[in-house]
Amino acid sequence: MSDLRLSTDDVRELGEKLRFIATEFEGANDIAEEYGEAVSHGDLAHELEQFAENWENKRGELMEGLQELANAAVGAAEGFEGLERALVDALEGDG
Repeated sequence: MSDLRLSTDDVRELGEKLRFIATEFEGANDIAEEYGEAVSHGDLAHELEQFAENWENKRGELMEGLQELANAAVGAAEGFEGLERALVDALEGDG
């Protein structure tokens, strides 16, 4: 049986990368709606605008999920590092 080994630096880095991705989604312009306004065919323009509206909603949900996951990853790294410090202090008689 193997033990799971994971660097807290890697977990923290994952959290920071997820935050970056969420920020990129937040700053992304919704070009589908702009294309809908430029298309002369009414049905196609309507479909593009519907897609843009649906994407806006889903993008918000995705950004929220990414932020929650990022916070969990950073929090886990900080928690394990705090636990490690407390254990070291206890073993060295500092705590």
